[in-house]
Amino acid sequence: MKKQFFLYKLGIIPLITLCLSVNAQSTAFTANPNAPASKEVVFDNTGDKESPNYIGTSRLSTKAVKNFSKAFKTTVNATWYETSDGFMAKFKKDDIETKVFYDPKGRWIGNVRNYQEKDLPKEIRHIVKSKYYDYNIFLVQEVTVGNNTAYLVKIEDKTSIKTIRIVDGEMEEYEAFEKSK
Repeated sequence: MKKQFFLYKLGIIPLITLCLSVNAQSTAFTANPNAPASKEVVFDNTGDKESPNYIGTSRLSTKAVKNFSKAFKTTVNATWYETSDGFMAKFKKDDIETKVFYDPKGRWIGNVRNYQEKDLPKEIRHIVKSKYYDYNIFLVQEVTVGNNTAYLVKIEDKTSIKTIRIVDGEMEEYEAFEKSK
C-alpha cells in the first residue's frame, strides 16, 4: 500500500513539475491552468510596497520560514511565492535551482531541484549511462517527497529526447519524443 501511494505521488509531482517547466511564465504550483498566478512574497520588506506582487510578510507562514531556515541554513537569496497549495521558496546556489514547497500551515511538502549532469549523483548517472551511453544528459530534475527521491533525467541524441525516471535504483523510460527534421 505504501509503495502504491508513493507511486501515485511520484506520478503527480513530476506531472506538476513538467507543467512548471513547460509553462515557464507561470510560477504557480498548481495543475489548474485557470488558477490565479502566484504572488511573490517580499520576505525582507525591502521590496516596492506599491508593486502589484507585494503581499507583505503577514500572509507568509512563519512556520514555513522557520522550517526553511533550519533546512537551508546557508541560503540567503530565497524568493517566496504564495501558491494555491501554500508557499514556495525558490533559490539558486552553485548552479542548482531549488524549489521548496510548504502547505498553508507551513509544513514541508517536498523539493524540486534542477541541475546539470555534473551534479548528478554518480550511481544515478551510472544507471542511465549503462543503457543510454550514446545520449547526452542535459537536465536533471530531482523530486523529493518525504523520504523518497525520484530523478527525472532528460537525455537526447541526434533524433530523440527522452525522460528517464529513476526511483530506488529502478529505471524506466518516462517520456520519449522524436526531434523534428
